[in-house]
Amino acid sequence: MRNMWSDFRNDLGRKSSFDLLRLPDLYKNSRKVFAADRPEHDVVSINMPWLGDFAEKGYLAPLDELVNDAAINALDFHPSVWGTGNWNGTQYGIPLYCTIDILAARRDLFEERELQYPRTFDETISAAKELHDPENDFYGIAWNGQRGMPIANSFIFFLAACQKTIIDMPLHNQESWHFDEFEKLRLQINTEDALEVIEYMKQLAEFSPPDIADIDWEERINYFMSGRVGLAYCWTMRAARFEHELSSKVARRVTYLPSPSRRIRRIAAPIGGFLMTIPSNVAPSRRRQIMNAIAWMVSPEAMKAHVKNGFPVAPRFSVCADPEALASSPIVSMVDSMARRNELVTWARPPVPQFSIIERALGHEIHNAVFGGKSPRQALRDAENVILKQINGQRGVKG
Repeated sequence: MRNMWSDFRNDLGRKSSFDLLRLPDLYKNSRKVFAADRPEHDVVSINMPWLGDFAEKGYLAPLDELVNDAAINALDFHPSVWGTGNWNGTQYGIPLYCTIDILAARRDLFEERELQYPRTFDETISAAKELHDPENDFYGIAWNGQRGMPIANSFIFFLAACQKTIIDMPLHNQESWHFDEFEKLRLQINTEDALEVIEYMKQLAEFSPPDIADIDWEERINYFMSGRVGLAYCWTMRAARFEHELSSKVARRVTYLPSPSRRIRRIAAPIGGFLMTIPSNVAPSRRRQIMNAIAWMVSPEAMKAHVKNGFPVAPRFSVCADPEALASSPIVSMVDSMARRNELVTWARPPVPQFSIIERALGHEIHNAVFGGKSPRQALRDAENVILKQINGQRGVKG
């Protein structure tokens, strides 16, 4: 990401023109920029699940007319990826890149022990158990167990592997998504599927590093890249480090797999990434010029350059079809194949305005259930109650 933004700075402006922030800081800073009377930035890159929150607050400028006049071909983007920037029929964001949740496996260890690559939860536990060797500081699997956003996302993605999501919504018909009233949506957290997911997470913890309850996105990558775990759930964006960083001890020893499902069934690979948005407090007279800058940042030429330099997933078909891009990383062709089989899903983290509330509650209660000894059923029940209470509180409703 730093290298990519350095390229943008070299072509578009001074270093002081760009801010690069960590995810929690980005959310807070984005709200500050959007709510200001005068914009501090012309473009704000937001996490995909935040779209509904910011769009409903009126923070984002609609982009449909601007896109029509800019050098952006929406048909070159995979429909699921392009759709991440659409809220209730209006395009508010342009995908800068996408990243997919996958499972990385040490190919050399699997071949040495003649193990099958896991396709299900049970097979993942069996493989992690077989590889687990804590006496020699080697562990079966790494994943996000840290309290808060990391473990909340782990829970949400494992639930997606069960073909379920946190709210009642159509999963495979994105065009029908209209979140006009949250009251019409039913939470799907306190369910039997969620209990199975918590049980899976508790089993994973048995064959994970001893500090799994504190491991976040960065630490799980460090464990795998340093050669101390046999499997790791990870974003494709971060997995690029396995092959391209000089410190990696696993380069050319990794197989990249779709995230295992609960049972052998349709694969659901959650999409993540960022959207380029224009704050609504930017003067309309300047928006066309800003959109031209965004069009350059997401152009096939810019995307191909980043892919070939180790940024493995671009959301454009033309980039994935480029021979040099395909040769740069095995991740590119794997994700392109999954996209063409419609296995990439955006519904795992539905961009409802209350997503951040849901994520915070899950990040606390799921950690309690997996690591704190709390009854899983009680944790799920408490998570739902906290979410509903906070949503009602936002509307000024008592009870």
